[in-house]
Amino acid sequence: MQATWQRVQSIFKSNYLWWGIVLLGIVLRLRQYLLNRSFWADEASLAVNLVNRNFGELTRLLDYHQAAPIGFLFIEKLSILILGNRDFVMRLFPLFAGILAIYLIYRISRASFGTIGLFAVSVFSISWWLVHYSSELKQYGSDVMVALSLVYLAINCFREDAQAKDFLLLGLVGAVGIWISHPSVFIMVGIGLALALEKITRKAYVPWAWIIGIGLGWLLSFGLEYLVSLRHIVADEYLIEYWSRAYVPLPPWSDRGWFRDMYYSFLFFAFHRADDLMALVTLVLTSIGSLSLLMRDRKIALLMISPFVVTVIASALHRYPLKDRFMLFLIPFAMLLMAEGFRGIYWLAAKWKPEFAAIFSGILALAVVWQIAPVTYEKAVSGAKEDIRPVLAYIAENRLPDDIVYVFPRTDPVFHYYAPFYGLDSGTVLIGVDSPRKRAMLQNFTTDVDSLVGRQRVWFLFSEIIDCVECDGEETQPFYLEYIDQYGVIIDSFDGSGANAYLYDLSTLSQK
Repeated sequence: MQATWQRVQSIFKSNYLWWGIVLLGIVLRLRQYLLNRSFWADEASLAVNLVNRNFGELTRLLDYHQAAPIGFLFIEKLSILILGNRDFVMRLFPLFAGILAIYLIYRISRASFGTIGLFAVSVFSISWWLVHYSSELKQYGSDVMVALSLVYLAINCFREDAQAKDFLLLGLVGAVGIWISHPSVFIMVGIGLALALEKITRKAYVPWAWIIGIGLGWLLSFGLEYLVSLRHIVADEYLIEYWSRAYVPLPPWSDRGWFRDMYYSFLFFAFHRADDLMALVTLVLTSIGSLSLLMRDRKIALLMISPFVVTVIASALHRYPLKDRFMLFLIPFAMLLMAEGFRGIYWLAAKWKPEFAAIFSGILALAVVWQIAPVTYEKAVSGAKEDIRPVLAYIAENRLPDDIVYVFPRTDPVFHYYAPFYGLDSGTVLIGVDSPRKRAMLQNFTTDVDSLVGRQRVWFLFSEIIDCVECDGEETQPFYLEYIDQYGVIIDSFDGSGANAYLYDLSTLSQK
């Protein structure tokens, strides 16, 4: 039994196992990138700004109510100027950030959490949304990378042999990170508190000048970034209204349901599961993990827990929305706390029988990983590739000079980005008017169709169709097509992956 137990221990400490899981995460991210799916609306909205604006213009409010850190925008703009205006070029930096994030959580897990950190590396590597945002033209994947970079460098500053260069590197990376990731500020606040507490409780710790110097450098960098770009974003009335329900309610007991919705949204983006079982498992493990880490290593505990506390406070002050992708940077810290939770379970069970404790906590960890793996397999391995480009190519190939192209409202930014590649940015093009209100958008669509009645050849381009107030379940596209059918007949069509085109003759039937 003892020999078997020693072999099991050696397997979990093996470099091959750790690096194998890291490699799996990298392969998943590379595969998602190499699928080279077309931009969806949110990505295309940002891409249009990047292509059509110079560096100075990117500091102002962006079209399509987009908001991104100015450093992230500059990196993307520079990529376009060097490598060309292509979707796969603009996804290179998110891919780099996603791969670097895996390496960083590996280093943090192995150095500060030991064998049980293998759980955090595993779930981080296969978590679908972390895989997905490693190949998407949005800043959320780089938010994760910057957050882990700061924590990794901060841990180095807590070592007994920490040198001035460790603090200098942390200060420089933080000063740059502020320009690349908005929520990096929340990580820095936690780091600052942990460093100050360590200095207060350890008289022999590093000089105050090092800690104060880092803080002043970060404040200066944040102030400059605020003046250059952030002040425009926080003053955008559309964004303020759009995220009005994503802020922590005050007083907290005024809307208890909000906290439940926010928690389940976090679970969905962490594990692609938001059921009661996963909610309970996550809550128990993170609670045990927080207590265990506070007893085992207070400074590491502060680095893991403080981002949640600071972010909630910022949200309560209406400075940061707590919803969906905006919480992605918090996910690795939850995973690390869950890993520590297994250590706590092992510690409690080991008082009775150490071998049983290891087996029990190990099986429980594998069970949690197994709850995530099938979703990632389905999405990353067997999932369909969404691509509007073949549809646009078909329209361009079969379009006659007098044809009209009608673009469904939500397809607007995608069409604007890809149209020049297929010569569809000329001729008669009608863009449907989008609206956050479903009934208003439906009214805009019907008005547009009515205005086209009598025309002989009209291409209707559909992509990213949302539900509407009068649609039945997911039958949204048939609903819109049924309305067009009242005024004409289909004479051609092309079905793509996630996009469709229909050529109608609207001159054959009179308006009913």
